[in-house]
Amino acid sequence: MAINVESKQSVVVEGTGETKQQAFASALANIQKQLIANTHKTILRIIPEQVTPLLLKEETYTEKFLFFFFKRQRTTFHVKLDVEVTITSIDLDALQFDQETLQSPDALPLPRFKRTSKGVK
Repeated sequence: MAINVESKQSVVVEGTGETKQQAFASALANIQKQLIANTHKTILRIIPEQVTPLLLKEETYTEKFLFFFFKRQRTTFHVKLDVEVTITSIDLDALQFDQETLQSPDALPLPRFKRTSKGVK
């Protein structure tokens, strides 16, 4: 009985970083978080098949210490990606679990309690 299910899905993710590589890595790291939030299946594997950039933005500004000293250029990259992924997951609805009713683990065996509760001493 095969319980592995393979499906394709498109996910839009965003990322920010000080370099282009950090921005893309930040966005790709968000794929798993977004997929887990949107599904009730147990995911085994996520394979990105195709990445399409929706937004690529580079922001540059001049940073100064005490408004005058140590001027330097700071750059921040923002990316928004549409990623098509192949997901391998386990179909939990197809599984049959055996049901078993157990005694409570915090129950205390009190052999004399039954006799005293009935009024027998």
